[in-house]
Amino acid sequence: MGTGRQYDEKFKLQAIKLSKEVGTKQAAEELRIPKNTLGG
Repeated sequence: MGTGRQYDEKFKLQAIKLSKEVGTKQAAEELRIPKNTLGG
């Protein structure tokens, strides 16, 4: 089961930017969030 974490808008925008720079898998690992969460 998931942790039910909610991310604020600033975190989401930074996560998208990082994902575009280094790729979804790497960004998810660095942010310690599931790849599917970032991909969605």
